[in-house]
Amino acid sequence: MEELPPSLIVDILSRLTDSDELARCRLVSKTFNSLSYEVRSVRLLCTLSRYLKSRAPETKFLVTPFKTVLKTLVCDSQFLESVSIGVDKSLGNVAYDDVEDESDDLYLTDVRFVKEWLPRIAGRLRSLSVSDFWFQSCWRKSEVLSLISSCCHTLLKLEVKNAWLSVDGLNPMPTLTSLTLEFVRLDDEDLNKSLVLETPSLSDFHLTLEEANEFKVKGFPHLKNLQLQSVDLCRLICMFPSGRTIKKLSVDSPHQKMTRFSLETVFDVFPNLSYLNLGVRAWMQAEDYFSTRGLEGRIGMKALKEIVAHMVTVNEDVTLSFIFSILDKCANLSDMALMIYPQIGFLTASDLVSRCRAAYPRVAWKWEMLKEGTADA
Repeated sequence: MEELPPSLIVDILSRLTDSDELARCRLVSKTFNSLSYEVRSVRLLCTLSRYLKSRAPETKFLVTPFKTVLKTLVCDSQFLESVSIGVDKSLGNVAYDDVEDESDDLYLTDVRFVKEWLPRIAGRLRSLSVSDFWFQSCWRKSEVLSLISSCCHTLLKLEVKNAWLSVDGLNPMPTLTSLTLEFVRLDDEDLNKSLVLETPSLSDFHLTLEEANEFKVKGFPHLKNLQLQSVDLCRLICMFPSGRTIKKLSVDSPHQKMTRFSLETVFDVFPNLSYLNLGVRAWMQAEDYFSTRGLEGRIGMKALKEIVAHMVTVNEDVTLSFIFSILDKCANLSDMALMIYPQIGFLTASDLVSRCRAAYPRVAWKWEMLKEGTADA
């Protein structure tokens, strides 16, 4: 393999799905070692197996600390454009009693840790993703957003997940086009504080909050794609004063608990949508609101072309009435997909879709039965 052109070797090393393998490649030869510092992308994930080995008395001394591996990989890399670090989703199933409360080896939004490597690579960085270990981050407030905004002046994409984030000292990020804040807790110690985002180039924004803490925006003139998850969707939606630019919207709640939600709020704030995706809990709440209040007198969305609705229960008459009312309000709707969970049953789902097709033949109907416990068809 060493006979390959150096540029091709670098390209191959940059495409490794787990940069743990990159660290091992440095031991193969001097050529691999030198070229490994020219990679453009580093992706490092702490697996459940690695986590358990790092905790077991008989193996923990054989496991290099996760933070040490990352710093070794990135600190002397001259050409990094993308860094992604995190813990595997399977660590979310670890019992709380099995977690050492004072440990910080997987507290990845620790600003002291991030300061050790981020400023050294920030000049060329285009994409940064940090997915923290909630057991270690949920009680430690991090100022990592302030650090990132102060030193990453060419960043295009930013993802921060499973963290408690301070909203102090944020700098404008004029180059940022994609932002994901997922399962984050914003600074709520001072009720007068709010998250102020100055990201004028932002076109994609994914936001998942436990609660809809107030935040302010200075306008998203280029925002096209918005994904929101919160138990208080209506309140969160209303925090977007300039929703006319948004073309694609996906909404849901991360938990069963959810405050009242209605489509009228969506219609009012985002009048120019062409695509709307309603998660299970959002659809249930919107249908429940419709059953008591209806959509009478509400202005529809003329630009709306496609709706994706996730359903876990069906009161067929109410559901049909809700769907038909939406179609009456959105006269240009041409595609509707019903993502149906197994609890509804195949025969009920089939009958529901047949009646929809008969009533609105102008619409291209699609329906799929989802696998139990997943969002996969």
